[in-house]
Amino acid sequence: MPESDYATSIADRSYEWYKRAAIRSRRSYKLSETAVLLVAASIPASVAIYRENTLVPAVLGAAVVVLTGLRSVFHWQENYLRFSGAREAVESQRRLYLTGAEPYADPATRDQVLVAEISRIERDEMSGWIKTAAERPRP
Repeated sequence: MPESDYATSIADRSYEWYKRAAIRSRRSYKLSETAVLLVAASIPASVAIYRENTLVPAVLGAAVVVLTGLRSVFHWQENYLRFSGAREAVESQRRLYLTGAEPYADPATRDQVLVAEISRIERDEMSGWIKTAAERPRP
């Protein structure tokens, strides 16, 4: 595989991965937020409908706690933001590379620079993930 094909394939694969991961995280975030709102809103309604039955609101309340806990475990919103930022950073480098703009103006080094920039973006994003994963959930 020619060096330029290798460099662009690295950038393209990275872009596609971050794109898919951002979409997946955004969907999970929106779904979990919607579920929390719907289940939480149904608690007072269940009390009004089932005045004598405390089981239904108790189960719904437990579901809210579980859903809220999942947000702090999976960090969907944070992942969506990080992945989107990384995707756009990769896309910026791809554009500069394709147009031959700095730092890609020198044909002798442009492929190495592209791979180095994509690797830096991926390292930075991974560092952000490690920081997010290491944070303790707020009570």
